[in-house]
Amino acid sequence: MKKNNSCYLKGMFALFGAAAMAISFYFLLSRWDSVKSFLSTLTGILMPFIIGAVLAYVLTPLCNFLEKQLLKKLDKKKNGVKIAGSISILLTLVFAVVVVLALLLMVIPALVENLYSVLIQIPDNVQAFKTWAMQMAGDNETLQNYINEFSESVSTGLPDWIRSTVLPGLQTLIGGISAGVSRFIGVFYNLLIGIIVSIYLLGCRKTFARQGKKLIYSIFPQKWAFAILDEFTYANQMFTGFISGRIVDSLVIGVICFVGMLILGIPNPVLISVIVGVTNVIPFFGPYIGAIPSFLLILAVNPVKAIVFLIFILILQQFDGNVLGPRILGNVTGLSSFWVLFSILLFGGLFGFVGMIIGVPVFAVIYDIIRKLVNNGVVWHEMKEMKHPDPQQRI
Repeated sequence: MKKNNSCYLKGMFALFGAAAMAISFYFLLSRWDSVKSFLSTLTGILMPFIIGAVLAYVLTPLCNFLEKQLLKKLDKKKNGVKIAGSISILLTLVFAVVVVLALLLMVIPALVENLYSVLIQIPDNVQAFKTWAMQMAGDNETLQNYINEFSESVSTGLPDWIRSTVLPGLQTLIGGISAGVSRFIGVFYNLLIGIIVSIYLLGCRKTFARQGKKLIYSIFPQKWAFAILDEFTYANQMFTGFISGRIVDSLVIGVICFVGMLILGIPNPVLISVIVGVTNVIPFFGPYIGAIPSFLLILAVNPVKAIVFLIFILILQQFDGNVLGPRILGNVTGLSSFWVLFSILLFGGLFGFVGMIIGVPVFAVIYDIIRKLVNNGVVWHEMKEMKHPDPQQRI
């Protein structure tokens, strides 16, 4: 009798939960515009804390490493732990600031110089391209006529295009600077508060971890608490391993790209190497995202070198995909190529550039949860069949 009542109560709770989820889902769909507006407003308010949390999470491995190294040289009994923690946070922030400033100092001057050289050297590049194309065409008069028409149209149409499009565009850009200043101030404010939040989070990361475990143990039974904490541990290992691996891989690729461009005499090696290295953080599509604008930038300066760069970057990406990447990352996610592509397209469509970066580890965690649920379900059904081997008894 008690067993029947227990089954009845479980069924009632399950039915109530399903009905509540269905009603909540219908409410979200029917009020989606209001919910989206509310989430957008809430995200804007919490953006400094989101930035701070992301910065703290990305910098935590480096901070932990520095703290361990400092603890080896300090006396733990005489406030050595606090001193090591404070110094590690300071060194981590200094390292992050130096890296960001170094990237900006490399990219901004190179970008300005590249744009200037493109505008100045376009006539000479058009003439050089015409000479090269004429040599390639040989005695083919049809191709020679097409090349002459193309070079003449570019030479005559370029000044008109600069006067009619570029200069008015610059005037519009200057007129919109006042509106952009307020946005820049907002971004700078969020970034500044985010850095301050990240300092607090780095300093209290161990305390927050203990409080989080205590909260989980207070809410869930011990079995479920162990499972939840185990999944959090797996997610943390997945994110830190994947992101740190991608950063190291991209750094190595950027250095190799820089050295290769210097050897081959390809123009703008600093700017192009930074673009290739940064976009390489994105799995699968990153090499193509970085190669296309880089190819166009080189094409405007030297078309022949642009073809050389395209061949070089294809060889480099094959080396990264088949040799360097597997060496650094291994099979961290455990996902097949299909699921990697699926996760990048899905999360990239939902969250843009950030989604393309975090899509693979997020989907790997979801995949792991589903895999564990399926395995537990299979085990549960096998145990049930062992208890009731007769189909009529199961009915």
